Amino acid sequence: MILELDDPRKALPDQPENKIGGNDRDQVPRIDEGATLSTKESVDEDEEDKAKVTASPDAMWVESANTNITDGKKETAPEPDEAWNQIKDLPKIPSVRMMAFNEFKNRHGADEGRHIIEVFRAGPTSNEEINRLRRDGNRASRPLSDPDSPDPKETWIQRVRIQSEPILENIQNVTNASGWDVARPWTFLRPFDCFAFFQDKMKDKFQMLERQWGDAERLYLERQESGQAAEVGTGDNRMTLLEDGDESNDKRDQRIRDREEEGVIALRHMRCYVEFVDKEILPLWDRFTDSSQRKVRFRDLMMLFRYGDILYSPSDAGESKDSHLSSSETKSMHQTAWRLDDTTVPRMQDGDLEDLGSVSQYFEINCSYIDHDGHSYGAVKHTFTIEFFEGEKDITSLPVYPMRFAKESERIITRLQEQGHRYQSLIKERHLRYEGWTMTSSPIGTTEPEFRSREHIDSEVILDLVEGLQQYPSCMPNFIQYLPGVDNWILGEDNVEIKHWSDGTEARLLHAMKEKLVLHDIAITRRFNVHLEKQRILSWENTKPTTAVHKEDLILLPRRLMVYALRERKFIMVDIWFLESIQEQVNAFRDLKINPQHKRMIRSLVQAHFRHQDIEKSHPQIELGQDIIQGKGSGLIILLHGAPGVGKTATAQAVAQASKRPLFPITCGDLGFTPEEVERALSDITRLSHLWNCVLLLDEADIFLTRRGMNDFKKNALVSVFLRVLEYYSGILFLTTNRVGTLDEAFKSRIHVSLYYGTLKRNQTLAIFQVNIARLREIESKKQEHLKGDEWQEPVLKIDDKSIMDYAGWYFDNYPEQRWNGRQIRNAFQIASSLAQYDMNKTSLDVWNDDKANEERFDRTAAYQILNWIQFDKVAGMINEFDVYLQETTGMTDVDAARIDRTRADDFEYRGTVYRPRYQPSEAGPGRPAGSSSQPSSFHHDSRSTPRPSAQGQQQALYQIERRENIGTGHRQRQRRQYHPPQSTSATPSKQPSRAQMDFHEPYWDDETHVDLNDPRMLDEEEYYGHSSSQGDHLDDDIEY
Repeated sequence: MILELDDPRKALPDQPENKIGGNDRDQVPRIDEGATLSTKESVDEDEEDKAKVTASPDAMWVESANTNITDGKKETAPEPDEAWNQIKDLPKIPSVRMMAFNEFKNRHGADEGRHIIEVFRAGPTSNEEINRLRRDGNRASRPLSDPDSPDPKETWIQRVRIQSEPILENIQNVTNASGWDVARPWTFLRPFDCFAFFQDKMKDKFQMLERQWGDAERLYLERQESGQAAEVGTGDNRMTLLEDGDESNDKRDQRIRDREEEGVIALRHMRCYVEFVDKEILPLWDRFTDSSQRKVRFRDLMMLFRYGDILYSPSDAGESKDSHLSSSETKSMHQTAWRLDDTTVPRMQDGDLEDLGSVSQYFEINCSYIDHDGHSYGAVKHTFTIEFFEGEKDITSLPVYPMRFAKESERIITRLQEQGHRYQSLIKERHLRYEGWTMTSSPIGTTEPEFRSREHIDSEVILDLVEGLQQYPSCMPNFIQYLPGVDNWILGEDNVEIKHWSDGTEARLLHAMKEKLVLHDIAITRRFNVHLEKQRILSWENTKPTTAVHKEDLILLPRRLMVYALRERKFIMVDIWFLESIQEQVNAFRDLKINPQHKRMIRSLVQAHFRHQDIEKSHPQIELGQDIIQGKGSGLIILLHGAPGVGKTATAQAVAQASKRPLFPITCGDLGFTPEEVERALSDITRLSHLWNCVLLLDEADIFLTRRGMNDFKKNALVSVFLRVLEYYSGILFLTTNRVGTLDEAFKSRIHVSLYYGTLKRNQTLAIFQVNIARLREIESKKQEHLKGDEWQEPVLKIDDKSIMDYAGWYFDNYPEQRWNGRQIRNAFQIASSLAQYDMNKTSLDVWNDDKANEERFDRTAAYQILNWIQFDKVAGMINEFDVYLQETTGMTDVDAARIDRTRADDFEYRGTVYRPRYQPSEAGPGRPAGSSSQPSSFHHDSRSTPRPSAQGQQQALYQIERRENIGTGHRQRQRRQYHPPQSTSATPSKQPSRAQMDFHEPYWDDETHVDLNDPRMLDEEEYYGHSSSQGDHLDDDIEY
C-alpha cells in the first residue's frame, strides 16, 4: 500500500544492507534526494519504537486520521509503527530550519523532522513555553498551519540539533572521540563552543570531501537535469572499486553506486554544516573580539571571556599612580589587571534542562595575577563569580571584564606596564626609601590581620621578601599550577520528548523519543590546554624558579610590596609608586664638624671592617678574626659619649650615608624591658642588621650599659644579655650615651673604641652655622624651581649670612653658659626662616579673620623677604628665657647636674695624667738590651701634665659664683646682654666686613676668637690632618662611596 504524502518523490529500487561510517542500518529502501517514496506493504518493525508508541495514550486512531481517500475509495492508514518506519527512512534535507520550542519538540507529517540541522531560537517567553510543555505532556494547542518563523531580531539561537550521520561522524573524528551513536540526533547547547573551536578542522574535512566527490556531484546533477541515468562511478573511485574481481558486475556496480551516493550526500551535508557555522555560530563569537558589543547575555559569558584574555577589575581608589590606595577608607581589591586561566560554566542537569538559565546558576572566572615570593615569580589564583541575570547586561557593569572594554583602556595598559617595569626594577634592590601610606589589604582585597591599621611612613626601608614572608606567612602568595585537562564529554537526555505526529491536529502520535543532549563538550578542555602551553608559569611541569616576567605579563604584577621600615623597626606593606631609590647626597661625613682625630679614627676602623667582610665573603677559608675563638669579637663596637647635640648620632648617620649602607637605629623601647624580650629582640635585630649589611645604632644605650648592683637582679640580667650579644655581633654597632658615668666596667673591654664628644668649640659652632646656611639656600633654590609658575611661588629668601655669622660669634662669646649645640642651631634656623617668611606674609595672615576678599587682594610676590641676625636674636631670647627659668627651678645648670650625678663632665679637657711614661725606641732596634728602660732615671713633676680647667670651664665657674650670689637677692632673671651689630651689619644686605673688623686665628679646637667668613681654612680637614695624612682615606671620596 502506498502512503501518499504532500511532497511525493520518485522511488529507488531496493538496496542491500548499507553501512555509513561503520554503523549498521536495517535494510531499507535507499531514498535519494528528489526521488519518490515507495515502500513495501510489510516493513520490519522497530521493537523499541513500537513499545513507545503503543504505550503512549496519544497513539489512538481517529477515523479522519486513519483513512485516505483515493479515487473516491476509502483506504485504511497503516499502523503508527509502520508509518513511522516509512517516515524515518525518508532522505534528510541538507538545509537548516529555524523554529520555536514547540516546533523543536513536535513534528507533524512527513515533511517535518527531515532537515539535517534544526535550530531552536529562544525568545523572551521561551521559558514559559518550555514549562507549559513540561506540564501538559508535550501537547500544546497549535494551529493546523505552521506559524511564521521566529523573528531573528527578537530571538537567539539556543539549541542546535544535528540529524546527519556524516556530520556527526566528522565531528567525532576531529574531536578524537569514539563510540558515538550517530544514527540518533545530537543536540548541542549555546554557546556552541565545539562548533566554533573545531570549525577549521571541519572545513578541512569538507574540502577533502569536495576534492573526492565534487566531480561526481556535478556529473550527477548534469545527468539528472538531462534526464539520463547517472553513470556508476567516476574517476579513481570507479577504478578502486573495480579492482575487486570476485564479485559480479551487477553487485560491483551497485557497490560503486552506493559509495558514490554516500559521498555526495556527505559532501552536501558538510557543506550545509560549514555554511551554517560560518553564518550563524562564528558571528556570535566574533561579536566580542572588539569592544563594539556593549551588552551580553548570561549564556554568552563563555563567548565574552576567552582563555588568556587580560581582564580588568576597576579599583575603588582609582587608576592614577598618584593616588594613595591605602589612604582610601574602602578596603577594596587594588589589583586591577588579571589573566583569565579557566572558567566554570553552569553545569546543565540531566532531565529538566535549564539552558536558558535560572537563579541558582552562576558563572565562575578563574584568573590570576603574578607575584613574587622572594625566590621566584608565580601566578596567584583568584575567582570572580557572576550571578545569573535576566536579559542583557552592560559588560562594564560586571565585576570583571576584558580590558578592551574598559574606558581609556590604552591609557590603563600603559600605566600598568609602567607599574610592572617599576616592580621588576625594585625587586632587584635592597635599600630604598618610602614616603607614603601603608597598605592594609592584599592584591585580591583581603585584609591582612597583621596590617589592619594604616600609617604614614617617611623612612628608609629594606626590601627583603624572604624575611618578611617568613615572619608573616599569611601574606605568602599561593602560586597556582595546573595539570592539562582531559577530554570529557558529558551527555544527557531531555525529559521533554521529541514527538512525531501524523498531522497538525496532534491526534495521532507516530513516535516519541528522548533527545540526546551534549551537556559538556571537550572544546573547553582543548582551549584550556592550548592556553596552558603558552603560559608555562601555570604548568605543573615548570619546576624551575621563574626569575623574569615576559613583556606581555608585566601588567599582571601587583602594586604592593612588603618592606622593613628601619625607623619603625617592622615590616609593612607599601605602594610601589611611592618607593624611591636612595638619592645621591652630599657626603655628610665630610660636613661633620667634629674632632678631626675622631673622624680619622672612625674612618680607618670602618673601612678596615668593610674590607675584612668583603675578603671573608670572597674567600671563606681565610679567618681574619683576632680572637682565638672563631666567630667571637669579629664586630666593630664604637661608643660615642658626650653632651647632647654635639654630633654623636650624626656621626653614625654620616658613616652609614658615606658607606652607602642602611642605618638601623634602635632604642631601648624596641628591645623590651625583660631579659627574655631583650635577648629575643636583640637576636632578631642583630641578625637582620648583619644580613642587610646595616650600620646598627643603639641610641641612648646607657639603659643597657648601666653599672650592675648587688640587689637588682633584673637589671643585672639585662646587662648580661647585652654583654653576650655584643661579644658575638659581627657587624658595626654605634653606641651613644650622654651618661657615660653610669656604664658598667665590663663594657670597657667589649667596646673597641670610645670617643668623647666635648661641647662645641667656637670654630665648630661657626662651621655648623655655615653648613645650615648652605642647606637653607639649597632648600630655597629647590623650592623656587618646583614652584615656578605655581600659585604658591614666593620670592627667594635673601640670607644675610654675614650678619648671621657675626651674631653667632658674638652670642658664643657673651653667653658661655647658654651656648647652642648642633641640634639647637638646626632648630634655630627652622624657627628663624619661619619668622622671616611670616614677616613677608603677615599682611595675608593678619586678615585671616576678615573677609576673603582682603586676603585675595594680597600679592604674595610683592613682599620682601630677608633672613638676618634679627630673627636669630628673637630665637635666642626665647631660649634664654626657658634656660633661666629652668636654672632657677633646679638650682643648677645642666653641666652642674651632670657633674653632681657623676654621669658626665662637660668641662673636661684632657691634658695627660700626673705621670705617663713615654716609649723611647732604641737605636739598636729589636736587639736592644733586656735591662734597658725608657723610664727616666728620676721623676720631676711637670705642671703641664696636671689637668686644669679650660677657658670655657673658667667662664662657667665664674658664672656659677655670680649665679649663687644672685640667688635669694631677688634677682631671678639677670638682664640679658644685647647684641649691637657692627655698622656694616644691619637688617639689610651690606658689604662684607673687612679683615680688620674680624680677628682671624688658625682653626684649632681651643680657638675662641672670630674667624674670617671667607677664609677657606676654617675647619678645613686638610689643615687638621695635613696633606700627607689625608692621602688614602676614601670615606669622603664620592667615587669610592
